[in-house]
Amino acid sequence: MPRTRVPAAPGIFQVGTAVANVWLMVDGDGSRVLVDTGHRTERALLAAGLARHGVRKPGDLDLVLLTHRHCDHAGNATWLRERFDCAVACHAADRAALEGAVRPARLGGRGAPAVYDALARIEDSFPARTTVDHTFADGAVERGFEVIHVGGHTDGSVLLFHRASATLFTGDALITGPPVQRVVVRPRLAYRAFSDDASECRANTVRYLRARPRVARVCAGHGPMLTTDVDRHLSRLAPAAP
Repeated sequence: MPRTRVPAAPGIFQVGTAVANVWLMVDGDGSRVLVDTGHRTERALLAAGLARHGVRKPGDLDLVLLTHRHCDHAGNATWLRERFDCAVACHAADRAALEGAVRPARLGGRGAPAVYDALARIEDSFPARTTVDHTFADGAVERGFEVIHVGGHTDGSVLLFHRASATLFTGDALITGPPVQRVVVRPRLAYRAFSDDASECRANTVRYLRARPRVARVCAGHGPMLTTDVDRHLSRLAPAAP
């Protein structure tokens, strides 16, 4: 039986931040797309990481795609937009919060463990703000990234599937390991402490994973890039329906 061909990855790099992953995809035609932006306190690290991969001046970055609006993922969107003259895009349901038109429900004070509650209160007090150049909806395709709206973590949380390389970008709907490290592989679905409605996000993510296409690698909001035993890990999170 012939072996299943795993699509070759374009250049996919985690650039510059520790709190949350920022993924730079450099495609074969030289275009550069950034998935998420990290927290604003890590801007110098992000700038250095981008520079190592040729993103140094206006025009070097084509597009920023946000998996969701939280400050550790969208915190540098405004700076990137202004510094590199690139567009910022997110799901339509997160636009109003990112542009400051609405204030989302608070995450803190809901009975989470102390450390989680403290982090949730940081999100409540210092939300990310950016102009959004355009929005996308479920089923849209942005520069080869297919949009899967899962909601729940935030109203506009999405998965982004790059079909040409079989790479799934998951934000915080699915993380591949404990935050602030990129060695231990321990996949899990959305944390309740940081989600508006974790049950909704988990259910929608599981629904997608059960019918998923061939996934060669997972690039999550936290944890290492997952490239080994991918199908086994995803099947454990989303076992076949009875």
